[in-house]
Amino acid sequence: MENAATVLRQFYDAVQARDMAKARRLLDDRMTFVGLFETYPNADAYIATFTQLLGITKRLDAKVIVGEGENAAIFFELETGAPAPATTLVAEWHRVRGGKIVWARSAFDGRPFAAMFAGR
Repeated sequence: MENAATVLRQFYDAVQARDMAKARRLLDDRMTFVGLFETYPNADAYIATFTQLLGITKRLDAKVIVGEGENAAIFFELETGAPAPATTLVAEWHRVRGGKIVWARSAFDGRPFAAMFAGR
């Protein structure tokens, strides 16, 4: 069985390559993503929104991935264009079981992205 940091690295390698089908295979169907603006109750909802975010992403630069047991964390710099031009440091905590991500939580300065989620 692969450790949590390895699974998370594989996930973000796929994301950086914009291979969202490969990234999706590393998510448990019932995974939950807790974000600053929304919580996604399953992998399909999460990957659909992540794919939309990549539409405005200019750069996603993974700085470090660390793991302990079934937990892994990533810190990455996200550079986005309109309608949310910014460079933002993002921290995410992931839980991995059976080689798949089952839960994730994200923390970042959401001010540049707030208008995108207004009225939801």
